[in-house]
Amino acid sequence: MGRSRRILGAGVALGMLATGAGAEGFNWRQKEGTTINIGFSAHSMSDALISMLPDFEKQTGIKVNYEVAPENDFRVKLNAQLAAGDGSVDIFMTGPSTNWEYSAGKWIEDLQPYVDNPKLTAPDWDFADFFTNAVNVNRWTGEEFGGLGKGPLYAIPMNEEGYSLAYRKDVLAKAGVKVPETVDDLVAAATKLNGFEMDGKKLSGFVARGQEFWPTLITGYGSVLAAYGAKDINADGTSAADSPASIEATTKWVALLKNGPSDIASYGWEQAQADFAAGNAVFLLDADHMAEVFENPQKSQVVGKVGYALAPSGPAGRGSGIWLWSLGMNAFSKNKEAAWLFIEWASSKEIMGKTVPFGNINPTRKSVANGSEMTKFVANWGDYNKVWTENLDKYASWRWNPSTSFSEAGNRWALAAQEAFALGKDPAETLKAAATDIDAVMERVRANAKK
Repeated sequence: MGRSRRILGAGVALGMLATGAGAEGFNWRQKEGTTINIGFSAHSMSDALISMLPDFEKQTGIKVNYEVAPENDFRVKLNAQLAAGDGSVDIFMTGPSTNWEYSAGKWIEDLQPYVDNPKLTAPDWDFADFFTNAVNVNRWTGEEFGGLGKGPLYAIPMNEEGYSLAYRKDVLAKAGVKVPETVDDLVAAATKLNGFEMDGKKLSGFVARGQEFWPTLITGYGSVLAAYGAKDINADGTSAADSPASIEATTKWVALLKNGPSDIASYGWEQAQADFAAGNAVFLLDADHMAEVFENPQKSQVVGKVGYALAPSGPAGRGSGIWLWSLGMNAFSKNKEAAWLFIEWASSKEIMGKTVPFGNINPTRKSVANGSEMTKFVANWGDYNKVWTENLDKYASWRWNPSTSFSEAGNRWALAAQEAFALGKDPAETLKAAATDIDAVMERVRANAKK
C-alpha cells in the first residue's frame, strides 16, 4: 500500500547510525564477505534503512546493493523476477496478499526456522515484542480460504497501517458537531457539514478511497463492512458479497461518498490523503499513518487542526482492516543466512526505533510503539498514539479469507461498491452480480487446489 516519504539529509542519517543490534557474543560477522541485494518499494521505511546501510555493512561485513522504485513499478518487476526463478534479489518488501501469491509459487521463504535458530538470531531480538496481529497476518498454511495466522512465517512486519477516522477539530468545534461514534453518526455529520465554509473555503463532508481496486475493500470501506459484520464467504463456501450485512454497509458507504469530492470514484490513497491535507474535507476514513503528512507543515494545510478517532462502530461493533509492509526473503536466494541477518538487524528494536523520525510509522514492535522515538515524534498529534495502538491491539486484522486469487475477487467487490455510487445503481444489484463473478473465481481456485 502507498505511503508518503520523508527524506532526511545525509548528515542527519549518518548521525543516527546504530552501534549494534544484537546481544554481546552474537556473531554478526558470520557471513562477512557476502553480498546481498534488496528490492525496496518507495517508502519512508526504505529511506530510513537505506540511510543506515553503511552501519549494517560495518557491523556485519556484508555488502548491500539495492534498488528502489515506485510501488507499482516495484511490484511488476519483482513479480517477473520471482516467476522466472531469479534469485538475484535476496530480500524484498511484501505484504499479506502478495505473500499468498508468492507462496503459491514457492517464491518466498519461511522465516520461522531462522527465527528459531540461535546461531542466526540474537537472543535479545525478542520475537515476542512484535504485535501479535502484525505477525499473524504474515502467517499462512497455504490452504485456500483458510489457515490465516498459522503455518509458515513469510515475512517480518516493519510498518503497520490500520484504518481510523481523521477529522477537522476546528470545523467540528465551530459547527457544534460531536466526533462521530457510529457509522450513522458519521453519515449524519458528513451530510450536515458537506459544503461547510471554513476560512473562506467550502469543504466536502467526507473523503476516502473510491477506486475499483481491492485496497478500497480493506481500508475505509472495509471498516464500514466490519461495523455491519459483513464477511467475504458464507458457511456454504459461496461469496457473501451480497449478504444483507454487506448490502446495508454498502448503502451506508454510498451515503458517505455522496458527501465527497465530485471525482471521489477515482481516488486512491494518494488523492484521498492529498485532499484532506489540503484542507478540503471534514472527515477522512483511511490509513491512520497518513497523520505523518497531516502534521507536516511542509505537506499540509491542516497541521494542528486534526483529531484522530477509532473507525465508527455499527451493529456488529467496531472493526478495521490492516496492511503491513514487511521484509521477506526470496526462496531462490543463494545468500539466505546473510539475508536473514539483514532482516533481523532491520527489524531489531534499536533500528526500528531509528526509522520512526523518517516517518516510518506505525512501528510493529510494542516497545518501539511506546518508546521515546515514537512518543516524541507524535507528541503534538493529540490522541494519535493512543488511537492507533488501541486499534492494532483490539480491532485491526485481516478480515478476508486468504487466497492466491484474493486481488481478483477483491477488485470485483470494490467495483460493485463503486458502481453503486458512481452509476447510482442499487447496491443489492451490483453486489449480487459481484457475488456471482466471485463464486466463479473461487470455484476455479478450489479446482486448481485439488490438482
